[in-house]
Amino acid sequence: MQIQDNNALYVSVRELCRILEELGATDLASDLRGTLSVSSLPGEVLGEIRLSLQRIHDDKVYSRVDVRRHVNEEIAYINKMLGVI
Repeated sequence: MQIQDNNALYVSVRELCRILEELGATDLASDLRGTLSVSSLPGEVLGEIRLSLQRIHDDKVYSRVDVRRHVNEEIAYINKMLGVI
């Protein structure tokens, strides 16, 4: 699935949180879930989500195909929205 808008991003992030919790990576799930409740400008929210996704990328749980797919799709969408190449 390619993420097309912020609503789809939030759905994907919530699904990733659920997967992380099932894998026992509750700290990563909590960190990522917390980024969804940041009350800031949209660009800052996307940046916070991206930082949290990077921490997941750097964790051993990233080796899971389902986690890697979510992280890569979410980062690609955020980079596109933020104009990052």
